[in-house]
Amino acid sequence: MPKQAMVIRGGTVVTAYGIKEADIWISGGKIVRIARDTLTKKTAMTVFEEVDASGMYLLPGFVALPSRSLYKIKDRKTYIDVMRELVRSGCTSFVDVLRPESWMSSPQLAYQQTRHFNSPLDYAWHVGIEAAQLRAGTVAQYGKLGLSSIHVTITCPEEISAIKWETLLQLHTSKQTVLHLHIQNDASVKKEQRDLIRQLWLDATRYWQVRTVIADPQAAFEQKQYDPFLHIFRLNAETTDRAVRYIYQRFYHSCQVAAPLQDVRIDYRRRWCPPEVLLCLLVRLASTNVAKAIGLYPRKGSLTPGADADIVFLKKENWLTKDVLSTILNFSEIHLPTSVMSNGRWMYRNAQFSSSIGMGRRLFDTKPNAYVI
Repeated sequence: MPKQAMVIRGGTVVTAYGIKEADIWISGGKIVRIARDTLTKKTAMTVFEEVDASGMYLLPGFVALPSRSLYKIKDRKTYIDVMRELVRSGCTSFVDVLRPESWMSSPQLAYQQTRHFNSPLDYAWHVGIEAAQLRAGTVAQYGKLGLSSIHVTITCPEEISAIKWETLLQLHTSKQTVLHLHIQNDASVKKEQRDLIRQLWLDATRYWQVRTVIADPQAAFEQKQYDPFLHIFRLNAETTDRAVRYIYQRFYHSCQVAAPLQDVRIDYRRRWCPPEVLLCLLVRLASTNVAKAIGLYPRKGSLTPGADADIVFLKKENWLTKDVLSTILNFSEIHLPTSVMSNGRWMYRNAQFSSSIGMGRRLFDTKPNAYVI
């Protein structure tokens, strides 16, 4: 019996570096071809369903980085509502940070992850620890559980010098781990301390060749401060406008910045680039760069053959004819996608949710050291 597949015709494909008119051919939840052609809709092995995407931009799905741990939401309805809001804004996958407590055994850690069995979105797990827990044995333990991205919370500069980097290096290299720096955000950490922590971390990770994502973006635009391969900066809402303009001015250069869609704020009251170029910049910052930073690219964050068929459908007229786009917040609150597809299946179509509870898969085999952003 022929298997079912899909071809999306007539749309405009948006990538991180430009747009093109092309059809997208999907089979087995993967993109198998991107080209405008007249291939047969039916072969001996495959029947292609046709989807008309005329007047639509086709964007790669966005990767959400929620500010709170979603696995802690115990009420099922609340959980589904949060997930659907992510889908409605164009997100097709997300990262959650598991923060183990000292009493938790491996089975208990596994139990904490069962909440996402109801997820409609694909998801990847990271693990969050304190600086004192950053030891070779800890990294090895989490590596065996498939957790290669470790979020480290630092409260004072002395904690960085106490880390035994030489014992971490071999594991970091063999397991291809990545460390995410989080500086404790409260009044007890003064600005001077924050600046010193950031600088000491940059120096240590550069010296020991440890790739890291830094949630404090102050050094993101000072190229002499960081290594262009080792250091990636996760931006906050206050710095995304500057970052997008920075990328635009250096369109084909490497820019080590990423930000989830929900944090992107761009002042566009005075148009400083064409709307379609702005859409490419949005895709690069909030989809492609985020996927690279967490090791999911090119499976996520791209519309290329072999990638998951995660596609966001956005009406051209909504994007091009708006007189004032004060911020990209309008994208997630006003210019909502018409439809969202994940792995070749509809999650949201014509502003209606499909039955997709439990459709999401846990994503393994992340490679956060594979790409320069």
